[in-house]
Amino acid sequence: MRFFKRFVRGYYPFIVAAAVLVPHARLFDFVTDDAYISFRYARNLALHGQLVFNLGEQVEGYTNFLWTVLLALGIKLGVGPVALSRFLGVGFGIATLAVVVRMSLRLSGERRSRWHLVAPLLLASMGAYACWCSGGLETQLFTFLVTLGFDLVLGEVTLGRGYASAAAFAFAALTRPEGALFFALVALFRIITNWRRERRVLPERFEFAWVTLFIALFVPYFLWRWRYYGWPFPNTFYVKSSSSGGAWKLGVFYLRRFCEDYGVHFLLLVILFARAAREDERRQDLRLLAAIVWLAFAAYVVKVGGDFMGLYRFILPVVPLGAVVLAESARRLYAQIRLRVGSRVAAAALGVVAAGFLVGSAHTSRQAMTYVGADSGIDMPAYLKSYAEERIPVGQWLRQYRREADLMTVGGAGVIPYYSEIPAYDVFGLVDARIAHDPHMTVSSRPGHQKWGSDDYMLSRKPTLITHHYCLGSACAVDNGWTPPGYEWVRATTSPPGQRPSYYSFLKRRDRAFGPFPAVP
Repeated sequence: MRFFKRFVRGYYPFIVAAAVLVPHARLFDFVTDDAYISFRYARNLALHGQLVFNLGEQVEGYTNFLWTVLLALGIKLGVGPVALSRFLGVGFGIATLAVVVRMSLRLSGERRSRWHLVAPLLLASMGAYACWCSGGLETQLFTFLVTLGFDLVLGEVTLGRGYASAAAFAFAALTRPEGALFFALVALFRIITNWRRERRVLPERFEFAWVTLFIALFVPYFLWRWRYYGWPFPNTFYVKSSSSGGAWKLGVFYLRRFCEDYGVHFLLLVILFARAAREDERRQDLRLLAAIVWLAFAAYVVKVGGDFMGLYRFILPVVPLGAVVLAESARRLYAQIRLRVGSRVAAAALGVVAAGFLVGSAHTSRQAMTYVGADSGIDMPAYLKSYAEERIPVGQWLRQYRREADLMTVGGAGVIPYYSEIPAYDVFGLVDARIAHDPHMTVSSRPGHQKWGSDDYMLSRKPTLITHHYCLGSACAVDNGWTPPGYEWVRATTSPPGQRPSYYSFLKRRDRAFGPFPAVP
């Protein structure tokens, strides 16, 4: 009971923020099409022991190994990946709030303060953070592991011992490839800190142990997946690194929109004007770590062109660190202003900043939840939700008639292949090695969509169904304009009986029957 009381007194900011985050996250409550790619890998691992998209085809069309394995474990235990991904997304989102409070307590020497409410409440009220508690992707797991690593390494640098943060970054690297980048950035932070404090270049024993632990956890996994899939990097890496040029412009736009939506330009001024005292080494370390991580990761985001999904999931892993820096800066700025003009004026000034952030965040969240469209190529969450939900009945309809020898082409490699359970390969090459590695199939710089399989290749495997050319909706035409030799357009009614008819038109091989559509001589 005594421990519980101490926990509540120290971590009540976490409890308050969690109470805000849960209903905020439920406002979004969606699963994006890309998440179903991992769901299919997880299902094949759980049911067939193969971490593949199509049984017998070893193509690494996912970039979230640890997340996929967790989902496979859930399937083994009888929990579906759709429900489990939502539960884990919110759970890891809440866990990160606890780490943020832990970081604030560490910086203040374990002294409790109302200022510790600022960082977790900022995250809980931020639409981007709440949105990606949903989505079905690994975003919040990765964010939790990276934030935990930042907290642990700050403690290790302060105490001059410990190496547990290496495990956090290793597990982050097993969750997303960028985890290795964060480990490298933290290594740079440690080198700079050692020189700044002690003029020391050579690592000490615990720092050797830190590097060794990361290598021991990450390298065996890296070697296993290289042997299993035949390539050193995921299939998606080869798709996304094959841009036809101009990706950096999309990356700059992505960062600019993030800054505009959340007033980052102004919040950076708060951080710059409220520098930590020189004798406060803990907060100096925090600011140095944040500067290294932000600058390097911003350059990385620009290099890869950002992301095509709205509300900034790609930036989210570095946001909790920024929230702590901002909270500490606001605390110091408040103290500086109070000495000059009094506590009421200082509180009013920071209140205006907070109100401006909340209004801007609410507007961004509302737009993301209601606008079914895209912002210069960045798909809004409302569109991502609509896209996935419209295709669930299509996949379910196809599943009724699937046969063992069937093969299909798809555009989005998520919902339709997952629910249909038909072997498939996608025109963007995310789950197809030939498209991913063929330099002649590069068509654009849009993140995740740089590739487009040629007509000759898409037809060369003689699929039963071609669905990367399609028409979906209540007024769907049968012939959608492109009819390759040996195929015909057909139209299926995919809506349940008694509901308004919804049609799906696609191409079927003429010499193969499928469901209500017979073979044609």
